[in-house]
Amino acid sequence: MNSGTELQPIPPAPLEMTAVLRQIADASDMAMLASVLDEIVTRLLPATRVDVFTGIDQSERLVLTCGEQSGASPLAVRGLPVFLAWLQRCGYDATATVPLTVAGRHQGRLVLARRCARMPREMLEIAEQIAPAIGLRLFSDQLLAELAEREDRLKTAEQRLHDVEEVRLRATLAAGAAHDVGNLFASVLGHAQLLQQEAPPALQGDLKTIEQAARDGHHLLRRMLSTRATAAPSGVTASLALLPTIVHDALRLTQPFWELRRSVTVKIALAPVPPVRGHPADLREVLVNLILNGVAAMPEGGTLTVRTYSSGERAVVEISDTGSGIAPAHQAAIFQPLVTSRDSGIGLGLSVSRALIESYGGTLSVASTPGHGATFSVSLPVARGADVIPEPPSVLRCAAP
Repeated sequence: MNSGTELQPIPPAPLEMTAVLRQIADASDMAMLASVLDEIVTRLLPATRVDVFTGIDQSERLVLTCGEQSGASPLAVRGLPVFLAWLQRCGYDATATVPLTVAGRHQGRLVLARRCARMPREMLEIAEQIAPAIGLRLFSDQLLAELAEREDRLKTAEQRLHDVEEVRLRATLAAGAAHDVGNLFASVLGHAQLLQQEAPPALQGDLKTIEQAARDGHHLLRRMLSTRATAAPSGVTASLALLPTIVHDALRLTQPFWELRRSVTVKIALAPVPPVRGHPADLREVLVNLILNGVAAMPEGGTLTVRTYSSGERAVVEISDTGSGIAPAHQAAIFQPLVTSRDSGIGLGLSVSRALIESYGGTLSVASTPGHGATFSVSLPVARGADVIPEPPSVLRCAAP
């Protein structure tokens, strides 16, 4: 349209401008602000499109459009130069920007656009009068958003602090409980040693097993109270461990669990292997866990096979069951903490066992085909310069493989 037919702004009276500014300040949210500005622009800035941008430079984004809108707004506008170019392509030849600043803090820009050759000075003056109120409104929204974000961060920090304090309290209680349990183990150990002095030969083997279980329990408690759950207790160093002996120890410790279940048959095949370096109590803990898992995997009965063999510079213990097996998708997950397939488990046995074996430079792995059982393999590096240790005489009632 030509300049003779252009709609010109009507400068508002001071009282009217005061009312306009109050309307902007009273807008409760962006939707209300858009409605208020649309009415103001239609009345004071006729035939003008007004857009509100927030942010700085390339982070500027379009948040509000009002007034003359014959062209739709582009989606996800980022950066004022891109938007101004889009306005020109839509036929808005006259454009102007007014900064939205509050207390020296840049909030965004007010963009005016008209389909004419120039932007009237009167319109810029009106825009400059309402810009501070719009900027203050945006600043208020930004402060509220920042306050909400800080409150969320504070709540998160408070929750983390509460969790830390709770863990610290539990650790203190656990340390006290471990001390008391240690006293119980000491009592069991002492009574087992006293009984060995008077018990007949037929009971000596069982009493030695009880004594060993008490010693292993005491070692476990000391390890729990160390810096890491899988670290050796203070003052305890790894020694040479004889895997066939460790296997027999673990089978003796678990004997009540599988011998009383007549449907479970245990077979052993212990080939001579060199000794490995590791604390016997830790290795017994791992094998006991694997044996109990194997027995639990066969609720209807089956065969548990334990064997040892050498593989290059490594000594290997394999524990196989004839249970239902483990799905391939779950074989990696079972070594993660708190992952279990049993209703009664908490999912820590295999994760702790793997960590213990890895602390001695070994590996703990599983091979399984669903419906055909599972085989867990413990592989440890042999101690350098160590000789092959023959299989110790068996005191267990196990079947040959």
